[in-house]
Amino acid sequence: MVKAIVKISDEGIVLDKCIDSEFCSNLGRLGYIRDNIIEPLEVAYQASLGTIEFNGLSGWEASLQILSMLRIRLSLFLVYHDLRTKGKRVKARVKDNTLLIPLSPGKVLEILVLEEGVHMTLEGLAEWSRGVQALNHIPIIAIVDKTGVITYYEARTMTQLI
Repeated sequence: MVKAIVKISDEGIVLDKCIDSEFCSNLGRLGYIRDNIIEPLEVAYQASLGTIEFNGLSGWEASLQILSMLRIRLSLFLVYHDLRTKGKRVKARVKDNTLLIPLSPGKVLEILVLEEGVHMTLEGLAEWSRGVQALNHIPIIAIVDKTGVITYYEARTMTQLI
């Protein structure tokens, strides 16, 4: 059941009409809506569930249209969708293809989303992991295979043992 209608404006995706005020206020309380602007991945997620309508569409068709218009990689959305479906509160950092999950005060998972077949050097991966750990985040890699199956790996760098 559609609970909100959204549209794209110069500022981003905005809430055009709220049909279910409890739904909309809950999105705001969770930090997904600020000043009537909704986080793009959350809009696509809610559209896939049929709770948000975009361009007269809801469901996966609306989600794919949103992702295409905003040039968001499908792999990033699939990981976001998987985590939200599992009840996680996810924050997107679309620019560097990572997602954040706050676990508790001072404890955050930082998830780098990669697609199967994407080449990344061990040095590049170690550099990313060290940077994430320097922020006191837990580095996780999510690899999305060609069929959409997601595998998660913890990616901590090791220090010299001897």
